[in-house]
Formats: sequence, C-alpha cells, structure tokens
Amino acid sequence: MEIARALVLATTNVDNRPWSSTGSGPKALVPVATKPILFHTLDSLRRAGVLEAALLVEESTAPIFRDAVGDGSRWGMSITYAPCEPLIDVCGALSLAQDFVGDEPVLVQPADAILRDCLREHVVDFAREDLDALALMLVRPRTEQPPPRQAGGYLLSASAVSIMRDAPSDRDPLARLRRHGSQVRELAVEGCLACHGSEASLLEANRHALAGIKTDVDGATLEGSEIQGSVVIHPSATLRNTLVRGPAIIGPRTRLVDSYVGPYSSIGADVRIEGTEIEHSIVMDWAQLLFVGSRLETSIIGRGASIVRRFDMPSAVRMSIGDGAQVALS
Repeated sequence: MEIARALVLATTNVDNRPWSSTGSGPKALVPVATKPILFHTLDSLRRAGVLEAALLVEESTAPIFRDAVGDGSRWGMSITYAPCEPLIDVCGALSLAQDFVGDEPVLVQPADAILRDCLREHVVDFAREDLDALALMLVRPRTEQPPPRQAGGYLLSASAVSIMRDAPSDRDPLARLRRHGSQVRELAVEGCLACHGSEASLLEANRHALAGIKTDVDGATLEGSEIQGSVVIHPSATLRNTLVRGPAIIGPRTRLVDSYVGPYSSIGADVRIEGTEIEHSIVMDWAQLLFVGSRLETSIIGRGASIVRRFDMPSAVRMSIGDGAQVALS
C-alpha cells in the first residue's frame, strides 16, 4: 500500500509560548539546520512517496505559508492550502479535508515533527502488517523526565479515515478505531515537535535534523581550517583558521575567521563569526559574532543579531538582541 497524500497541520498548538529570538512569524518557518522546520517535514514526506499534500493553516498565516512554500514544485509534490481554526486535531483535519483525502489512505503529520527515522520505512511496515492505523509516538531517550504523549504522525488506511473523520475530538484520536476493532499499532520513534515548548525544543529539533547529515565541503574556501566529523559547508562559505566539529552545517556566503564551531551547530546565510567559539547553537541569517570572549553554548542568535566585543576603553560587549531575550555572560 502506497500513501500518496498527506495532511500537514501547520496551526497554532496548545503550547504556543513566544520565542524571543525568532520574531513573530509562524514557528514552523523558523530554521533548524539552516532551513525552515516545515521544509524538513516536506522533505521527509516526499522521500516517503507522498505526491500531494494539503497544508492546514490559519487564515492569518496562510499568505506567509504560501509565499514560503508555493505550490510544492521544489519538492516534486502538489501542495494545496486549507484554512482552518487553531488547535485543530487529527479527526477535525480529516473532516475538514474530506474532499482532498477522498477514499485513499493518508499520512497526517504536524508541520513541526522532526523524526530521526526515515518515514518511508514506517510506510512499508504499515503496508506489510496490513494495519488500519500506525501512530508514530515520540520518545526522547536522553530525557530524564518522561515526555508528554505526543504523536509525530499517523498513517491511516481508507477505512480508518472514514471512521475517524466522523469522530468527536478525543484525547486519544485512535480510541474510536479500537472500539471498531480496527488494527491499530503505536510505534515509539525518536524525535520531537519543534514548535511545542520553549526555545529548548527548537535546539532539540536542530540536533535531530543534524544527526543524519553527511559531510559535504566541496567548493568551500578552507584556509588553514580543520573539519572533524559530519559537516556540510555551502560552496560560497569562507573559513580561515577555523575548526568545525560536526555534526554542523554552515550556510551560504558565511565567513568564519579564527573561530571554533562545535557539534550540533547550525550557522545560517551571510553570517560573520570572528574570534568566537560556539557549539550546540543556532545562528540565523545575517547575524554577527565578533570576539565574544566566552564560548557560546545552547544559544539561539536571531536574524541580524549582533554580539560584538569592543577593544577600546572602557572595554565593553555590545549586543543587539530581541525583546525578552536572555543573555548570560561568565
């Protein structure tokens, strides 16, 4: 059984606390591993064999998503848009998109689901076991506290869709299927919902997205620099006397001089970093980190942000950061 259609839920979630470093736009368009969270989801869906996707979006954000995603041609998919209310659940999405789904199996996934596993493998298992529903339940092996029950996606047969689309909202969207005697399985998969929670969730998503990268530094200018581990560097980037220890990714036209970029770091486009050490962090486009002095860890540096150490007297560190941002210097 192939699944050629998907519903992607790109609406406000119940844990919609603001992120001070990323502005006021849709969280699903915030970058991890140098590209928007939603783009990772669409990449995964296409590799799984999906050819058509409907993006469920709120009316206020629909134009932003349309501008960013377009018609899906860059993924080799057809993407349409369905306006909906915030906090829509799986059953509500199936009911709203009834005309799109029709009598076909479908994959329903949050726009911010970042999975370690290849989604294609789960589609194959779903078909081989002749299931009505396969729920991909997220786990975080290195977390001390058990995470809340969160699903990273649902693979649903045509019969499951017809049962669930008429079901009332339920904390367990599969409960109605179980009562009907449908073949339902839950599978624990490593991953996270990037937009659910604080900026720590964003950093976690960045780690997941970087975990599977393969080294590609062809074309980049590397003068007196060393690359260790899995690192992707855009051909237009320039590194001088810099150590990059992967997994890490360096975006286009970025310039690194006399610096250290450590594991699980994503450096965006047109970034300038000099005399600075950073790891386990996200640096967004057009940011500057100049001679910061202390190593930056688990940090998110927003678009166009600047942290600069001045050497004239009296000595000072100059910063340009967003509302509500947190800075700890030691």
